[in-house]
Amino acid sequence: MANCSDAYGTVTLIGEWTPDMCHNLNVLKREWVYWHYSIIIDDDFSPFDLSLGFFGIGRWTFKSNLESLDEWTREEMENKPLLAAAYLALTEDMERHGSQIEFKYNDEESGNLVLYSDVVTFAAKDGHLVIEQSNEQSHDYTWENYLGFDYGGEEQLAELVDDLLAMLTADQSLHDANRERVEEWAKANTLPHATADHMGEEETAAFREAFSDIDLKRV
Repeated sequence: MANCSDAYGTVTLIGEWTPDMCHNLNVLKREWVYWHYSIIIDDDFSPFDLSLGFFGIGRWTFKSNLESLDEWTREEMENKPLLAAAYLALTEDMERHGSQIEFKYNDEESGNLVLYSDVVTFAAKDGHLVIEQSNEQSHDYTWENYLGFDYGGEEQLAELVDDLLAMLTADQSLHDANRERVEEWAKANTLPHATADHMGEEETAAFREAFSDIDLKRV
């Protein structure tokens, strides 16, 4: 089974967007939310609300969703006449007005240690939504970069540090005195989502060696 990714960011409508165009896009986005690899936009677009937040569950990376957006939508259109009418009307109006849809987001696929940001712009051509531009920027899969994104990294790292300290000693005063030091070791020597109980033998040995000056609690 494919590894899923988690993406979040904004969807912004560029250029001219009439009430009818916004209505037809709202019909589409309500379809997109029900897909297994989904695009979730909680609010509705209007000429007064042209930029909204979204969350996406990607097939591998979320970019894969966007690359398949037209294909997947057209597959659903075959048995959904209202969806088909909305899609064809929207793409016709977008092409006529030169309007665009921009996805600006961050995405993480932990199974393949992928962390990147992207700005993907859609235009309409001959009844299809097509990617006109993409500005993908990859980031090394490190704690430093992961903490720069809003994925709850601070909580994950704090839990890892708690568990590492518990491996060393039961003395709470030693926990408090060495917390920052253990956190720096964890950030330099483990990856996001790491847990103390899943560290390998070599990694555990390296950790114990780095903190051999602390009253070790062997487990």
